[in-house]
Amino acid sequence: MLKNTFCHIQGITLQTENALWQDGVMSWDDFFKRKNDLLISKLPSSKKEIISQGLLKSLKAVEKKDYSMFKSLPRNQYWRVYDYLRDDACFLDIETTGLSKHNHEITLIGIYGRYGTKIFMNGENLEDFKGELEKYSVVVTFNGSCFDLPFLMHKFPDLVFDHFHLDLRYLLANLGFKGGLKKIEVDLGISRDDELEGVTGYDAVILWFKYKKGDVDALDKLKKYLRADIENLKLLMDFAYEGMEKKHLSGFDNKSDYKNVIFSLGSDGC
Repeated sequence: MLKNTFCHIQGITLQTENALWQDGVMSWDDFFKRKNDLLISKLPSSKKEIISQGLLKSLKAVEKKDYSMFKSLPRNQYWRVYDYLRDDACFLDIETTGLSKHNHEITLIGIYGRYGTKIFMNGENLEDFKGELEKYSVVVTFNGSCFDLPFLMHKFPDLVFDHFHLDLRYLLANLGFKGGLKKIEVDLGISRDDELEGVTGYDAVILWFKYKKGDVDALDKLKKYLRADIENLKLLMDFAYEGMEKKHLSGFDNKSDYKNVIFSLGSDGC
């Protein structure tokens, strides 16, 4: 999808990009091949030159594996970098004692990526998550824009967060899948271990307080719950990326089209 993208270039809007696609200019290669016959879009020569120079810079950046220039994409289009940065993506979720970043605490932070699954715990090593986060350039969450990231930024004011952030809540809603993470997993046929079936975020709070009263098994179950959350985000992100790509480039526009995509990704989502 990255090499189908034009809206990262300054002055090029999503509307201009869509006009190019409608004219059959679906990729950077298409643009250079047809630079002199882009008549339907009626692009002025000055805009064509802006695109041309922007794409030359883009090609050099991709060749060097420097994707920083694509942060000029609209934030809701950051998902387009995912295919090039899958190995540099981590999947993040937090558990807390409640919903208020001002009145409640973070209990666990889970990060899953190419270095495996890491869980950081309040009272033990919670701050160490920052070092793990620095290993990645892409962070994938579910509702992280509204919950996880504001919580983290409030609790860790020195946290440097300059990553590509992909929020699956909005990507999946764009594909017609709305509701909470567990509901969408069920909609897509993703199951969890029997021990975790029906466990909710509210239960996660209860498990933490049980642990604080000495129930070690409760902590073990809470960690398994968090692990399932972050590891399933990988499968959902792969699904969402493919669905968004098809929606943009193939004209798919209903849930049944997308739902079949997940079965082509493999049982582990890799």
